[in-house]
Amino acid sequence: MAYGSAFLQALYYRLPLVGRDLMTSLYGHRQRRVRYGSDYQAMLRFAEEVEGWSNETVESYSRYVLYGFLEYACAHVPFYAQYRSTREGVVPELNSFPILGKNEVRRHSREFFSDELPRLRYRMGHTSGTTGSALIFPLSSGCFQREYAYRTRHYAWSGVDVDRRPRIAYCSGHPVAHQGQMHPPFWTRDWSNNWMLLSSYHLSRVNLPLYSRALAEFDPVLLHGYPSSLVLLADALRLQGTRLPSLRAVYASSETLFPHQRRVIEDAFQVKVYAWYGNSEMVANAMECEQGELHLRQEHSWVEIVKDDNTPAAPGDVGRILCTGYGNRAFPLIRYDIGDEVRISKNQHSKCGRSGVLLDEVTGRIEDYVVTPDGRFVGRLDHIFKDSAHVEMAQIVQEGIEEITMRIVKTPAFSPSDELDILREARRRLGESIRINVEYVQEIPRDGRKYRFIVSRLPLDMRRRPFGTST
Repeated sequence: MAYGSAFLQALYYRLPLVGRDLMTSLYGHRQRRVRYGSDYQAMLRFAEEVEGWSNETVESYSRYVLYGFLEYACAHVPFYAQYRSTREGVVPELNSFPILGKNEVRRHSREFFSDELPRLRYRMGHTSGTTGSALIFPLSSGCFQREYAYRTRHYAWSGVDVDRRPRIAYCSGHPVAHQGQMHPPFWTRDWSNNWMLLSSYHLSRVNLPLYSRALAEFDPVLLHGYPSSLVLLADALRLQGTRLPSLRAVYASSETLFPHQRRVIEDAFQVKVYAWYGNSEMVANAMECEQGELHLRQEHSWVEIVKDDNTPAAPGDVGRILCTGYGNRAFPLIRYDIGDEVRISKNQHSKCGRSGVLLDEVTGRIEDYVVTPDGRFVGRLDHIFKDSAHVEMAQIVQEGIEEITMRIVKTPAFSPSDELDILREARRRLGESIRINVEYVQEIPRDGRKYRFIVSRLPLDMRRRPFGTST
């Protein structure tokens, strides 16, 4: 894979396809050992068991785990020490803790590190979200493996057993082809996991038929990607008349999946689309079942759904989610406002019989494409800012086909090297044909109640997908 040092990235891009596949497979083998250990196995069994519990039982269990987590945070995390009760054995109520925004956590990030971190197995995680603001934090090994257990369990809802290593194709943010690459392959193989990784940055009118043929040759059992990428692949398969006979399901994540996108994808692939909601902080999880219901897993994390006045939302309401992710003791987050909104289903009796609070939709993560002069439609560009600890917030604006402007709210520690890193990451994904302007601003304006990460002001006909109607 083109991850790691600049040397390894450069080496990867210079290798022939067989060499890239080898590097990807070695990376996949190493990641498989990290993802699928003993914690993964235990959590996989637990996640399946909880599905048969009543919601009342799940809530009782979660509340018990929650208060143990609050007690731990007060005892071991500097930021929460001030909330420790003066009476031994008394745990503060959840409502006594403040609601935390991402910017506040970023500003005080070291204060959220557990004092037990030196003895914990952990890795550094990072996120940017749709606002482009980066948060870098430690993620315990157990929490990391737990997330993959839930993903495996979700795949099982469509009849796919990941542990048997079926053929899975991913079209998301993997930098598997250099941004300046003009000829295929725009994909690579991970033989260790039996995956095909397709670049989401080279989806153009010229290239999409090539993607279609590559997918047909691979014939995946499962396809997972960003909705914006899946729609483009769906159009290509439909136009080419391509079928994937082994495909059982398509999974969509990281962006809002709109109803019209679902229709396009399901019509083209002739299988059900399953929506997955998660986040890099690993503080909330929701899975769509085969009945089309989105289950918020309350045993995964304690999630409050609140209205504008921070009072609890009721079934039928839209509310913000406040997350207490008790899976990660390396970096405890309590009542963390992740910036997403959900609509609670009026009906809370699931058709499939599984537990979980039912949601109608997750209303956050709305993005447009950036259209490049060479005809590519590139979405999900928040990866540009994932390692940018000195960026408070960012937004990409496209006024014309020849250029984009990156609006950046920087911290005092921002330096010229940060700008160079950001521009390098942008070039990796957008190529050399588009002009990239950088504009430093004091704040990013809201579009209604939400920040939009990508704002496209191109005429509608220029924002149309390569095939079919506009998204």
